Amino acid sequence: MSKEFIITMTAANRAGILSAVTRAMAELGADLRECSQTVVRGFFTMIFSAEFPDNVDPGIIRDHLMDVCRPFGIEVGLKDPAKELPERSASRDRTYALRLGGRNQPGALRKLSSVIAMRCIDITGMHAVRTADGDGFEMVMKIAVPADTDIAELLQELHAAGAGFQTTADISDMPAGTV
Repeated sequence: MSKEFIITMTAANRAGILSAVTRAMAELGADLRECSQTVVRGFFTMIFSAEFPDNVDPGIIRDHLMDVCRPFGIEVGLKDPAKELPERSASRDRTYALRLGGRNQPGALRKLSSVIAMRCIDITGMHAVRTADGDGFEMVMKIAVPADTDIAELLQELHAAGAGFQTTADISDMPAGTV
C-alpha cells in the first residue's frame, strides 16, 4: 500500500537540484507520479506528486527532503491531498485551452480571472509572458469547464472584461491526455 503526497520546492535555479531531490525520494521508496518544473527570472519551482510506502512517516519525508535541499537553499512544502483537497466531480468538466492576449497593464489578469472564477472554472495549468515589446501579454491556460457552461457566453464575458486592455480570447478543445 502507498500514500500520495504533493511536494513543492522553490529556490534560485542551479544545476543538480533534480538529481538530488529524486535521489532523496528514491531513498525513501517514493514512486514519482507526476512532476512539473518552471523557471521564472532565474527562480525555479517544482511540484511533484509521489507515492510513498505507508510505513514512511510524513515527518521523515519532510525532514529528509529538507536535509537534501538545504545546500541548494530550497524551500520545501509537503501536502497530503487526501486531507486538503475538496471533493470535486471533475468527470463532468470539459478541458479546454484558453488563449488570452492584450495590452499589459495592472489589473488585466485580475479582471479576466474574476470572470473565470465566477463561472466555477478551474485553471489547471497556465503560462504567461510579456510580449517582446513589453507592451502586451500572452497567456495560455488549461481550464476545466463545468459541462453546463456556454462557451460562447464565456468568450463574450472575457472580451467585455478585457475590453480596456484590448484583450483577445480564444478557446479550443483540448484532447484527453494533453498536458
